[in-house]
Amino acid sequence: MYLLIDVGGTKTLIAIADKRGKVLHSLKFPTIRDQKSFTKNLIQQIRSNFALSDITAIGVAMPGIIKKNIAVEMGNLPWKNFNLASILKQEFGVNAYIENDANLAALAEAQRQTGRSIYLTFSTGIGGGIIDDGQLSPRHKDFEPGHNIYQLGNQTAEWEDLAAAKTFHDKYNMNVQDITEDNFWSTEAPEAIAIGLIPIIQGLKPDRIIFGGPLGFELNRYRTPLRKLLKAKLGKSPLPRLFVAKFGNFSVIQGCYLYAKTKSTRK
Repeated sequence: MYLLIDVGGTKTLIAIADKRGKVLHSLKFPTIRDQKSFTKNLIQQIRSNFALSDITAIGVAMPGIIKKNIAVEMGNLPWKNFNLASILKQEFGVNAYIENDANLAALAEAQRQTGRSIYLTFSTGIGGGIIDDGQLSPRHKDFEPGHNIYQLGNQTAEWEDLAAAKTFHDKYNMNVQDITEDNFWSTEAPEAIAIGLIPIIQGLKPDRIIFGGPLGFELNRYRTPLRKLLKAKLGKSPLPRLFVAKFGNFSVIQGCYLYAKTKSTRK
């Protein structure tokens, strides 16, 4: 059995999976922004809601930059040098393995793919992971496309401030899937997404791009105008195939399972 934890900028998802990765039980709750309060609540939620008698390892996904199993920078969360792995091992008596959330989602979504796959999540921010022939790319482990700066209209900002689901949630005061304005899906969202995709495609030349997060899951509503924008800007450069994440909201959890299983087996 594996204990799996997906720490997001807004919500945290905990799950228990069997040795084949089948999720047996899961629980979601708001992410508390104070680090100590979050840790206390996380441990309480685990102990109160999950049976832990047969846990092999713990897989943890966190946003931002992870170095030597420590969350060094957390992006949309005000935490630095957070050694959650050590805390979890002390509490539950098994090793915990931490990796960037988008990297783990990418691993789950592209584990059986050949060539280069890029996973992008359009959620509280924009995260990304790169998979080469089914494996995390060591050269691009710290891929953080959401923090690249672009100009869109009269606004100059990080890509995630232009195209993350939270940006549009705040603007329209509703979840992105509930936005009904035709112009949003035909023009506004595709333009904001394309501005960051173009340099990614030109520089990394992926075979496929996998879309996750609340806005990414709605790809079918803006795929055609997005492809038209990309073709116009890329010229003769090949356009990668665009997919919606097959595991949906559990992409990261599935990646946590694969990562924890691989790491604990090597031990």
